[in-house]
Amino acid sequence: MSVFRKMMGGSQRSQSPEHSETVTGTTAEDVTIGPKANNQFFFWTRPGTSKEEKKLVQKLDLAILTFCCLTFFTKDLDRNNINNAFVSGMKEDLGLYGNELNWMTTWFQIGYIVGQIPSQILLTKISPRWYLPAAEFLWAFFVLFLYKCENAQQIYALRFCVGFIEAASWPGLHYMGTTYKFYASPLSCLPERQIGTWYRNHEINKRSGIFTASGIAATMFSGYIQAGIYQTIDGHLGIRGWRWLFIVDFLITCPMVIIGLIIIPNPLYEKRTWWMTEKERQMCIKRLETDNRQPLGHFDRSLFKRVLGRWHFWILCTWFSLMYFVYQAPTTSTMALWLKAEKYSVPDVNNLPTVYSAISIVFMIVSGAYNDWRGSQVESVILVCMTQIVSESMLVAWNLGKPAHFFAFYIAGTIQSLFPIIVSWTHRVCSSDAEERAIVIGALNAIGLAQGTWWNQVFVPTVEAPRFYRGYRAGLAASLALSAWLPVVVWFTRRQERKEKSETIRGQVIENSVHDTEEGKASIEKRGVAANLTEQDKANEAGIVM
Repeated sequence: MSVFRKMMGGSQRSQSPEHSETVTGTTAEDVTIGPKANNQFFFWTRPGTSKEEKKLVQKLDLAILTFCCLTFFTKDLDRNNINNAFVSGMKEDLGLYGNELNWMTTWFQIGYIVGQIPSQILLTKISPRWYLPAAEFLWAFFVLFLYKCENAQQIYALRFCVGFIEAASWPGLHYMGTTYKFYASPLSCLPERQIGTWYRNHEINKRSGIFTASGIAATMFSGYIQAGIYQTIDGHLGIRGWRWLFIVDFLITCPMVIIGLIIIPNPLYEKRTWWMTEKERQMCIKRLETDNRQPLGHFDRSLFKRVLGRWHFWILCTWFSLMYFVYQAPTTSTMALWLKAEKYSVPDVNNLPTVYSAISIVFMIVSGAYNDWRGSQVESVILVCMTQIVSESMLVAWNLGKPAHFFAFYIAGTIQSLFPIIVSWTHRVCSSDAEERAIVIGALNAIGLAQGTWWNQVFVPTVEAPRFYRGYRAGLAASLALSAWLPVVVWFTRRQERKEKSETIRGQVIENSVHDTEEGKASIEKRGVAANLTEQDKANEAGIVM
């Protein structure tokens, strides 16, 4: 524990004079926060940020961002392992020649949706520091049991259980980042919500991108792991290679239980965590206040009126659903099915789709840094929409040759960068109402996942591989709709910004007016007192008692 504490940058006190004060005397006024805006380009830390704030951000990155990325990596590894196992021998061994792969995904998503509310109720009763590692441990065992399955029905049951337990992860990340002194949110959320709780607006884009990229990296590693297993230990101990994949997944997940027990922080507004000083906790609170970010309060009836009566829920959930429709095809899964149909070797079927993931990661990190610097995501969204239209159009045409197919599949990877962009956009436009922000971001995940579930069943059934005649045409239509929806989002956002700016100016005018009025009253009272004193002095000289 002491070694990890040193990695985090010290213990209860720093060795420098700046940090020599005791924890008990620290208040939010004792800390200094960097500038809110700066036009200089930056990749990680905005120019002008104080050394203390830089050190704090480094701690947040090492602890929170690292844990979020590792958790997302292990979860996404399993999501993609089922696809890699299917094209690496599972299909033939279990006789899966229908839409079984679609149903494996569907049952997982059903379990994921059903498990969100129960897991969140448990989180209000059990500390996330204990509940999340326990859920991680249980999840790992359900993944392990997949290697023993002998038919599709057993896989369906276990995939439902895996999804049900996995639902504890994302609400848990949300819970430990947004539960405050008064209330715990009852809704689930994307893991980016945890990042949005601890980081400032100009820091969210790239970190959300890195977080999402960790899941995409899992997609790549799943392919590499399956290819390596197939070439080295396929048949070892009488176990087929695709079954070994789930055993390896279990072994990779187990250390996350220990890491979670060490790293998971306490709620920001309740008490400090062992790797953070009290002064740093106060700095975290002040950083959020600088961006007009408010902590969660009580959920009451007015909340539903605020959520349903504003544009954020309707416009942003529609935007996220359109993105989910486009995301269903092409994917690494549909590309792998095409490669299998083209008689590529098992290692190639697992390795070649990883380029799709690599492009996603590079584009996500670069666009995240650019968006944080520019303070706008519009340019990145336009580029994503253009690449999706080109990709879907080429796959609809189909008979263009293998090089064109590879190009179309690979550039489609940019769609995944829209996940952190839309979530970051939501953080920004909902920053003044923390309760609404929690519900809207949770709704993005739940509604988007539900939409993708039926879309995948209807338009991308496995039996239509590799061409997916309906899937790519529906994807092209969704890409055009996604492009057309961007101006709608921008219009509502700018209207809100103009309204907020107008209200700010009006508030300043009223404040100045009140200040001038108070000064005027004070001046009049002062002149009145002076006049009374003058009259009293004259009366005293004349010997008159007033």
